[in-house]
Amino acid sequence: MVPTITMSSPTLRVRRLAKSMDGSGQSVGISSDGRAYTWGRTNKLGQLGRRSGEKPSKKPHPAQFVDPDDPSRTVDNVKVVRAFAGGNEEAGHTAVLDSTGSLWLAGTDRWQQLGLCNAALGTIGYTWDGLWKEAFHRNTFVPKLLSDVCCDATIRDIAIGGDHTLVLSANKRDVIAFGKGGDGQLGLAGFKPWVSAPVRSKELSSRKGDIAAVCAINHCSLTLGNDGQVLSEAGKCSKRMSKRYAAALQYCQKRAERDGLVLDGGEKYQ
Repeated sequence: MVPTITMSSPTLRVRRLAKSMDGSGQSVGISSDGRAYTWGRTNKLGQLGRRSGEKPSKKPHPAQFVDPDDPSRTVDNVKVVRAFAGGNEEAGHTAVLDSTGSLWLAGTDRWQQLGLCNAALGTIGYTWDGLWKEAFHRNTFVPKLLSDVCCDATIRDIAIGGDHTLVLSANKRDVIAFGKGGDGQLGLAGFKPWVSAPVRSKELSSRKGDIAAVCAINHCSLTLGNDGQVLSEAGKCSKRMSKRYAAALQYCQKRAERDGLVLDGGEKYQ
């Protein structure tokens, strides 16, 4: 069923819906014409991708996208096809993919979980360019890294954790991870950086079998196989079978089925 959401203006009919399962409480709805609408418990850290105070956070309103050529302006021609939301009670960030395959992120950036940086600038401590972004910013660093790693900048899947982000390449082998890494959630083979710019995850990437999708649950990172089952994990995943973690994993698996990334009732995956 396609959800219908009541706004202060006419009713919004959403064809895709993404919501945070980790406590930050934001949701993203994509309309039939590709516009992204956001709402949630709060927007104090920019996780709704729109300027704080302009509209009530609990009601759906259009997200805002910063003009890559002029950061002082916003653009309204971004057609969103997929959305991803996550965070925790103290933070939250959101990502979308547009019709051209470009990656946009908004929200908390104190651990560089938006990946808008340059690794050459260093990755110790908080990010150097503000603690959050109130509108969606296009990320050009992650696609370039994907291209350098596997010769293909196309993104297959994204997962938003408590304070980190995972990006799966279209080659179904390479996972890029960035953000907070102190619990090992970035999967850097024993290296647990306090904070990291985007980098290839050694533990989550695969040399043999295909990775169909990625999941992030608070400080735990997971990859899924073509059958939707867990392939690998990194970070603080010991509570994965608790009710909260099980519900979040099931939500991620259902999202992967909906997006055609894993097998669903005999249907072919991409």
